[in-house]
Amino acid sequence: MPFVRTRLAFTVATALTALLGGFTPSADAAAPPGPVTVPGSHPDHLTAAEDAGRIPTTTNLTARLYLGTRDPIGLDAFLTAVTTPTSPHYRHYLTPAQYGRRFGLAPSARNRITRWLTSAGLRITEDTPHYLQLTGSEAHFATALGTRIHRYDTSAGTVQAPVDDIRVPAPLAQEAKAVDGLSFNLPAAARPLGRTEPHLDTQRTVCSAYFGERPATTLPKAYGKTQTFAPCPYTPPLLRHAYGVTASGATGRGRTIAIVGAYGSPTTEQDANTYATTTGDRPFQPGQYRERVSPSDWNITKACAPPASWAGEQALDVEMAHGYAPGARILYVGANSCLDTDLMDAESYVIDHHAADIISNSWAEVIHTSAPHLTPALLNAWNALFRQAAAEGIGTYFAAGDCGDQSPDATPGGLNCDPHTTQAQADFPSGSPWVTSIGGTTLATTKDGRYAWETSMGDNLSILSPQNTGWEPIPGLFTFGSGGGPSDFKQPWYQRGTVPHVLAHGHRATPDVSMEGDGAIPVVIGYTVSGQFETVGYGGTSAAAPAFAALQADAEQLSGHTLGFANPLLYAMRNTGVFHDIRDPVRPTAVIRDMGPDAGTYRYLLYTLGHDYGLSATKGYDLSSGLGSPAPSYLGRFRRHSG
Repeated sequence: MPFVRTRLAFTVATALTALLGGFTPSADAAAPPGPVTVPGSHPDHLTAAEDAGRIPTTTNLTARLYLGTRDPIGLDAFLTAVTTPTSPHYRHYLTPAQYGRRFGLAPSARNRITRWLTSAGLRITEDTPHYLQLTGSEAHFATALGTRIHRYDTSAGTVQAPVDDIRVPAPLAQEAKAVDGLSFNLPAAARPLGRTEPHLDTQRTVCSAYFGERPATTLPKAYGKTQTFAPCPYTPPLLRHAYGVTASGATGRGRTIAIVGAYGSPTTEQDANTYATTTGDRPFQPGQYRERVSPSDWNITKACAPPASWAGEQALDVEMAHGYAPGARILYVGANSCLDTDLMDAESYVIDHHAADIISNSWAEVIHTSAPHLTPALLNAWNALFRQAAAEGIGTYFAAGDCGDQSPDATPGGLNCDPHTTQAQADFPSGSPWVTSIGGTTLATTKDGRYAWETSMGDNLSILSPQNTGWEPIPGLFTFGSGGGPSDFKQPWYQRGTVPHVLAHGHRATPDVSMEGDGAIPVVIGYTVSGQFETVGYGGTSAAAPAFAALQADAEQLSGHTLGFANPLLYAMRNTGVFHDIRDPVRPTAVIRDMGPDAGTYRYLLYTLGHDYGLSATKGYDLSSGLGSPAPSYLGRFRRHSG
């Protein structure tokens, strides 16, 4: 990947506490509290040997100062009470205005921050509830932040960063939380979580109506027996039937699902309507689908997949959400790029306006890479946003990832693995304790479309030998999986007693729940490619996240109330029989994908299922499937408790 990343987040600092409130100490006055050094604000991977000196002091820079909250301890207590089902304050949510008055920064705090910044020569060009956008020279930033900005010549290219850890005056340490944009770093950005297959041509390929239906008698055996062709890509009517949505009668009517992604396709609504008609569903009613995109403001950068790639992700998310909750309203919010600043703007739009009850996100980043950009300060800024959503009763759902435990060993073969990862880890934001993490499974249905079984979403790939006499290698190379593992955050209260210590080691673990998303047995979607509407197979936790988000819209319709941040409720239901307990197969289980004659040598692929990299599905909670997938009784539980 070329060097294109131009951002790194840092905790904010200032040099002079005398700038705060115009305070000038007298000779007899006690000295004000000294500045607080923030460890880690200078990237550890940049060394003195790589230091190429200070950038020109006249260099103009733009950065964002992310703001903290008022009364963080009180906010913790409020969030626990409002999201815990046994609390008398459960679901007593706040409006955005109430949240701002109760937990937003007081005007006096914002005034102190403004005086500090402007006294150092910086200009505030944008003022929002979450951040102040700053512009100024390197010299101005150095005065305000107490450290210079240097260039570093690394093996991967030239980057820039603060030369020292920055210092925060004690009076503002909890109010001014992070600065983003001062560092030019290696490429690192959110990526769409999905894998697309070629155009589906049912006249030229072979697939099964259900798992095990069509034996591949003309192809070599595997594991000592004739394997079967994979089921045809799943459609929403089949998925609704398998997961009990059809039987529940729910459609998500009266609820709004927001989908946050990057960029946006101008044909999404038309494509979704064509897709719905093609798969036997109803298209959107007038006004049921809306979108918020600003193509003139897009930041087309090599750090992001191009808009055309995100168009497939948008189609997947919209069509899966509409498929599982055909009566819900859908709002697509397209960020101006896949960078954190733009994605935060898109996410905060939904939260600040309470534009939806549910937010589905099918993108991810990794924290531990060879050139980390998700510093603790930026993670705190993200989590502050998710906490506000929880306070307002908005459920935020994230795809867990498609690379097992993101181990560096998985990157050579894993199609959606980050090649820069340095350790096994959970993806972010999926790993935040304030979002619901959605993993993936491999779903099998019966002849009549009912649920048969599921296993962990992990595929090992084998191809035909040159002589077409066997499959090699066996059991294959890891190519695709779900995501999960311990995150960087302390174990939240709702996971205690459910997630074993041997798995979590005192940390928040992911995923929370899972649904179908396997690339070997994908879902089918439709969208316009080069001016032509096509149907393609799509796999990944990208398919699972909007599916479960839409299922939550169904549950909200049945119960008659907003579920909000769902994790405490989900873990409280762990022993009630509402989840399928996902297990890895005891014996090798495989399918053959027919990729069509245009695939040439690789027309037939053997996928061995249930081999997620570094993760396994076992009895009870596990790091591959979480609590499991929703059983038909899941939605039934909300009907019984409606009112």
